[in-house]
Amino acid sequence: MDDNAIEPRTRVTAVDAVHAVDGVPVASLRSVVSRLRRDYPGEDPAHVETVVLREWEAFSAGRPLVIPTAVEEGAREILDQRSA
Repeated sequence: MDDNAIEPRTRVTAVDAVHAVDGVPVASLRSVVSRLRRDYPGEDPAHVETVVLREWEAFSAGRPLVIPTAVEEGAREILDQRSA
C-alpha cells in the first residue's frame, strides 16, 4: 500500500467524502463549513467560518496538511531559477 495515497473513508457525513491524508481524516473547508452552518442555523455564517479557521490553526500549528499542487509547481519554478 502506498503511504502517500489518499484513501476514501467509509464514514461519509457530508456533501463530499471524508478522506485520509497521511492517516489524518480530512474534508474540504467548504464541506465542513456547510455542515456546521446546517447544524447551527442560528449562528452567523462568518462566525462559523472564523471558528473553523481558528480551530484549524490550533490543530495544525500553522503547518498545512495538504497544499494545492500548483504550490509545488511554483516552488519548482523558483528552485529551477536558482539552479540555472
